[in-house]
Amino acid sequence: MSGRRRATFGRTPRDRGQALVEFALVAPWFFLLLFAIIEAGRFVAYSELLNSAVREGARYAIVNGANSLTCPTGPPFPGSVPCDTDGSDVVEKVRRSAIALLPSAITVTSVWCYNPTLNPYSCPDADSDGKPDGDNGRGSTVTVTAIYTYTSLIPIVPLPSITVRAESSLVVNN
Repeated sequence: MSGRRRATFGRTPRDRGQALVEFALVAPWFFLLLFAIIEAGRFVAYSELLNSAVREGARYAIVNGANSLTCPTGPPFPGSVPCDTDGSDVVEKVRRSAIALLPSAITVTSVWCYNPTLNPYSCPDADSDGKPDGDNGRGSTVTVTAIYTYTSLIPIVPLPSITVRAESSLVVNN
């Protein structure tokens, strides 16, 4: 056995060195692309989760209006029994619905308006106190807004934090 050469199947040590150099040139770009796809997927998932949580909060607000048999939420309709006048139950519903996000990292606001006929996203202020006028009576519009700051999980490439905003407007039907 001492005089035999080992079969290399056409590969030389130079070929192996070339493969190592090619891998060293391609691997960083491959992993960068892989991590970018993971981060893009996380961003889309968090954005959709925030949108879903805001819809749940708005739905909770319209179902628990002035005529609700449980605790009505929002500014009370004249003649109704106030229970949750500041809408903190709506805020809590949004935070509980956004299960994968840190609840403390979400800023949630809810605004009740009288039925705005021209533009459902603008809320008139009749008495100029800086707060929109409205209550939780049937036909009023509630707008729930949530803001979340998205940060990258994998800090290979320093991405700036991105502010994700979700909003849902529905008409109180109860």
